[in-house]
Amino acid sequence: MSAPLVSVCLPSLNTFPFLRERVETIMGQTCSDWEMVVVDSHSRDGSWEFFEELARADKRVSIAQVPRGLYESWNACVQRAQGKYIYIATSDDTMALDCLAKLAAALEENSDCDLAACPLKAINEAGHELTQPSLKDATVFAHWNPRLLERRHVRRAPFDGLLHLTGYMVHLSVTQLLIRRSLFSKIGGFETRWGSIGDRHWEMRAGLVANTIHVPDTWATWRVHTKNATAAMNYFSAEYTRRIEEMLHDAAEKCEAYLSPQVAAGMRDVWLDSSREMRAYYTGLRPLRGARKRIFQLAQLVGPRPGARVELMQRLRGKPKWAYRAPGEIQSWLESLGLGPVITEGLPVTVIRSRDSSCAL
Repeated sequence: MSAPLVSVCLPSLNTFPFLRERVETIMGQTCSDWEMVVVDSHSRDGSWEFFEELARADKRVSIAQVPRGLYESWNACVQRAQGKYIYIATSDDTMALDCLAKLAAALEENSDCDLAACPLKAINEAGHELTQPSLKDATVFAHWNPRLLERRHVRRAPFDGLLHLTGYMVHLSVTQLLIRRSLFSKIGGFETRWGSIGDRHWEMRAGLVANTIHVPDTWATWRVHTKNATAAMNYFSAEYTRRIEEMLHDAAEKCEAYLSPQVAAGMRDVWLDSSREMRAYYTGLRPLRGARKRIFQLAQLVGPRPGARVELMQRLRGKPKWAYRAPGEIQSWLESLGLGPVITEGLPVTVIRSRDSSCAL
């Protein structure tokens, strides 16, 4: 029997209330050339029995149980997959019924791309769409070029990987991605040592070595509820900051061999250090208000960090924050090396703009 076009990998642990809706959006896909690879971590809420019944009814469904672990189960799914493309269908989420068809067609048409990405909708426990600006604002594009995601385009490596250095996310959820299976052979699976945010480490590695085709006319979802793997994460804690710093440097080190000498040197000697300094400055600034904030900024002006001094002067001149300017600076640097990173309708796109152009510090 020939391999399917898409392997839908469905890791599961005690998410029975959402499984029927999740599976319905897989079964109802306009693309029918798929297999469903279910890996359950010994659920005790009826999930396993649900999957047993599903596998008896549809030969495209294979099921297995593995020891508990978020990324262990993701990796187990990928290892069992036979399809040309991998879609990780987190068990509490959903997607548009044309999602797989459109993402797969985009990768079929763009053989130089290993990732196809679509927009993300946030939904609540009942499946109703949420409008939470905080979710959209978490991506790097919201502050740099929000209209880019409304257009079909290709972002060429290592652009997306370098965008992670801003501290903002490139993708909010793995459900936005269809992945060429060969990419896992190149960069490996999801590492477990980073806790529930380890997919961000994988996405930076992928963005450094793989081109992405963005498909704006379909969507996947991220369900917001109290049992989310990331629900308990404090994104402003010292522990979170430490993990992010370690992940960024580890991903850069692991992928350096795939980069051109010029890009590798620039990332190692310039971007990693300068971005770390900017992230440290804004991490220190974030909780401060009033006089304490001003004292902190004055200390940066006379302190040992030249980047912080430059950033303060830029802000006083009305320039956007570094994280909002950085994508354009990275783009210009890559273009200077002959690597046009963003291609839409056959033409490079250069939009270096920020929503926040005020001079407020």
